Amino acid sequence: MRRSIGGSNRSSLRPGLISLLTLVIMLSIATAAVLTIATSHAMDALSKRQADMSAEGYEAERSAQTMLALMDEALRTSNNTKAAAEAKALDKSMEKILAKACQDGVDATHKVHDNTLTCTFVTTGGRMLTTKITLLDNKAYDVVSWKLTAAPQEEGTDDTLWSGPTAQE
Repeated sequence: MRRSIGGSNRSSLRPGLISLLTLVIMLSIATAAVLTIATSHAMDALSKRQADMSAEGYEAERSAQTMLALMDEALRTSNNTKAAAEAKALDKSMEKILAKACQDGVDATHKVHDNTLTCTFVTTGGRMLTTKITLLDNKAYDVVSWKLTAAPQEEGTDDTLWSGPTAQE
């Protein structure tokens, strides 16, 4: 038996198949790289947005804490000892207190109902802190609620892409 040099001993994989397999692997790696970069950019944008929302939440918290300190001082210097009289006196002075307490970018409103003072602090980015404080006798108060949420969106800002099939009667 005679063997020829460089002849009939061929492997089971052919050069065309190896090239095709290499091409598929390279395309898969390139696709994974593009997806990784896109995901990292999306995560970066999301983390920046989260940081902005957290900072705005802290701004609203600081304004509300300052309001509470100013309100506490107004209660201490007041001559009233009954909650109803304190509520009326605070209702008149809350505009000044909120103007001192709120920094730039935070708007505040208040409402007094019976002995309950409700204040809402809204940031420019859409964070909203709502506080409810019940005034008690003897210049005391109780913080009933302290809730930080996203400000509700105005109606009509949603763009409906598709409303589904319409029913015809």
